[in-house]
Order: sequence, then structure tokens, then C-alpha cells
Amino acid sequence: MSNATDSPEFAILVVDDAPENVMLLSLILKDLGTVSAALSGREAIDKALESPPDLILLDIQMPDLDGYEVIRALKDDPRTENVPVIFVTGLSDAGDEEKGLKLGAIDYITKPYKPAVVTARVRNHLRLREYAMRLELLNGELERLATTDALTSAFNRRYFMSRLEDEFKRVRRYKHPSSLLMIDVDHFKRINDGYGHDVGDVVLVQLVKVLENALRDLDTVARIGGEEFAILLPETGTKEALVSADRLLNAVRAIRVPVAGKELSFTISIGCTQLDADCETIEDLLKVVDIALYEAKDSGRDKVVVRDTVETV
Repeated sequence: MSNATDSPEFAILVVDDAPENVMLLSLILKDLGTVSAALSGREAIDKALESPPDLILLDIQMPDLDGYEVIRALKDDPRTENVPVIFVTGLSDAGDEEKGLKLGAIDYITKPYKPAVVTARVRNHLRLREYAMRLELLNGELERLATTDALTSAFNRRYFMSRLEDEFKRVRRYKHPSSLLMIDVDHFKRINDGYGHDVGDVVLVQLVKVLENALRDLDTVARIGGEEFAILLPETGTKEALVSADRLLNAVRAIRVPVAGKELSFTISIGCTQLDADCETIEDLLKVVDIALYEAKDSGRDKVVVRDTVETV
């Protein structure tokens, strides 16, 4: 499937065990998109799973797998469950049409083909497909805007708290610990005051890039506010979290931000705590990690401090 543009190039898969029917439909549809063919139900499933088309025209009566079996397989697979299917068949009984529609087909065209009717119906469904694609892209963009920080593209506080709540429940249920890091840029006010807020923004953007590159895909980096960031490390105990924190400290020390012909470097302080089944509330967890971060900054900065339990506060 191509990207949605002003004139998207649609992929249409024609499925029929009769080559002459495939050829006819391909000729009828050639101006509506890129047409490919499958001469059996099994071939249709394999092609659709390998590269999901934008629309499938599917014959019902085929020797290996009939159209009903094919559409069941397609609708049962998340890769193809949303691909629209039009049945094209010589069966004209209302019961056959009802069965196909109940299985998820969006339309039903009977043989012999009337080219103008086939073209009109396929064009209409491709137009709906285009609308659906654009809506999906729009929804994705709205979701991105709602969950990420506009400056750094890290996740925002709202998303992070939701993610932390989910992890809190998982840890309490399965008894597998995770860890939480709270990060603050050292002397960030000096950077803003001395170099300007534009440079401060660059520092935050570069910081997030380095943090994300140094962590696993399953870890969550979020901007909590100002120059403060939080990182959730699932399935990670304190020992492993300390290794990650040290790696982050070193990675940030290596950052160089060009400023007026010079290079600006900076450091971070990190508070670390473990989320385990004994943790009673998220508020307790955040309190502990905030105090750990304060201790890291108060004891010289550019370091990580670990706090393990609420009782140690």
C-alpha cells in the first residue's frame, strides 16, 4: 500500500482460478491502480500477507480454498483484517451474498462482468479506502501530538504517567521488578542565562537523542517538565538500572553543542529507584526517586543516587 497522497497508487489483488477472468478484470481495473493476480485461494492468502493490498476482488468458487475460506483466513490475521474484499462470482443466490457479507466482504459483484459497474464500484471503494488511510494518518498524528513533547519529541508527562500506571500494575501482578530514573540537567539555568533559550532548547533536544540511543526500545523516555526527564526501565532491577544510568552519564558527558564557534558541554544528575511488588503507590515511588535526584544534585551533580524504599526517605 502506498502512502496517502493527492493521487495515491492503489494496489488491487484479483483472485480467480480462471486466467481469462483475471485478464478481463485486470483490463477493466488497470486505470484504477496496480493490479496483481492470484490463481488460487492459497496463493491469494500468501500474496496478501506478504504485501497487503488496498482492495481484493475475490472469486468464491475455487478448487483448493474457496472464497469463503480465503476471507476467513484474511480476517483472522491482523496484517490483513482491514483489507476490503469484494466478492466477484457467478453465484447469484441471495443466501450466498448474505454469507459473504457476514464474513466481512464489503460488496458483491456477479458474473458476467459489466465493466462500467465493476469500475464504478471499485472506484467508490478505493475512494473510501483513501479516506480511511488519511483518517488513520490523521489519528496517528493527533495521538503523537497528544502523547509527545513538542520540543524534544520525547513522550510527555501525561503519557508517561499512564505508562507508569500500567507498569505498576504489571509489576504487582507478576512480581518482576522495573526501575525508574529521574534526570535533571545540571545548571540548566546558567545555560539559558548565559547562551540564550535557543541554545537551551538545543541542549534538551540533543539530550533526548542521546538518551533514546543509549536505551532499549522497550524503555520509555519522557519530558516531565522544564529540564527534568523520567525514564521507565521495564524488567530491570536496581543493579541493571545503575549500569544503564552510568552509561547515560557517560553519553551525556560526550555531547558537544556548537555555540558561537565554541562547544558547550553539560552533565546530568540521576535519581534511581526500583519499582517492585512491595511498592504501595505510584506517589511513593515518585517521592523516593525525586529525593534520590535531589541527593545526586546536592552531593555534587553528574552522578546517580539510588533510593530503594519509601522507608529510607
